[in-house]
Amino acid sequence: MADPPLPADPTEAALFREDARALSASASREDIDRMKAAEELFALRHERKKRSSRVAVATQSVVGFVAIAGFFVNAYQSYLNKEQQQEQRRIDQDRWSKEFARASQADKYRAFFETSVLATDPSNADKRLVGYALLQEFVQDSNYTQKAILMLEESLAQELRSNTAEGLDEEHRAAVVAILTALSQTNDCKALEQAARTVDRIAHRHAQVRDVAETGEVMKVYVRRMLGRGADVCTSFKDFRAVRRPLRDTLLKSPELLDLRGQPTTTQANTRLAETLRDRCLDEIAVSGATECPDALRGYAELCGKADPKDLKEDGPGCELMKAAVAQLKPAAPPAAAASP
Repeated sequence: MADPPLPADPTEAALFREDARALSASASREDIDRMKAAEELFALRHERKKRSSRVAVATQSVVGFVAIAGFFVNAYQSYLNKEQQQEQRRIDQDRWSKEFARASQADKYRAFFETSVLATDPSNADKRLVGYALLQEFVQDSNYTQKAILMLEESLAQELRSNTAEGLDEEHRAAVVAILTALSQTNDCKALEQAARTVDRIAHRHAQVRDVAETGEVMKVYVRRMLGRGADVCTSFKDFRAVRRPLRDTLLKSPELLDLRGQPTTTQANTRLAETLRDRCLDEIAVSGATECPDALRGYAELCGKADPKDLKEDGPGCELMKAAVAQLKPAAPPAAAASP
């Protein structure tokens, strides 16, 4: 590659070549001093520009860092604000949930108190019937099951004490059916077992007045409601037997309540209870299309299928007649097919 051409001016040419001898020959000392001063001035000016440039860069850098720091500060503050808002919402939600639960409990307690007033009205049988019907809801509520069962048990004893006719008159029959229907409305087999123990009230009543017609009617209602409900809601034969036990023990002590003679065996008592449930249910099915009796009969038969073989020594006859009753029922309707879009 060819060298660039030399300047025409001898001084410029000497400077270009950095030739001191040629420079001293072409320029006086005074010219050299002036060039030196000019070079120093250029160097100082260049240095000042460099300093100004560094300051500008530093200033810009600081401004950039401040902007970035501000962005992160704002982002962090937004995060804190969001967290605080979420925490406040959670606190408010908890407070309102507790307040709602407290108000609901207060309303439930007030409703239970008002229902109790209806169920214990001594002068108005219609109000008592309404109270018994409303107590079904509280029997199903685990927080009120014990209280509702106790109240219904006492109401049953009161209704029986106030019955002066032989057997049950219409008013007291309706009250007894309403009470036992309410007692049997729980979906908990254990609670139903407790409800079945209230049969002790009619046993005491029978021991006092020896009214077989009255107590026998109540006993049949017990069998229909407690045993029928147990067959529907209990999931094992063992639990079902626990519901049935108070009824069976009462029947063993007072066999005349369900037309047994002498001193029946446990197998005979179990079979008679099954017969009573079957007969009452078949009568209901014959006159009503809105009865849960088919479910009770099928449930009884299904529980028998889950029973331990040793249990069938006492329950075999009752299970057989229940299976025969189920065979007489119309088959359950299949679930309706979903409508095509």
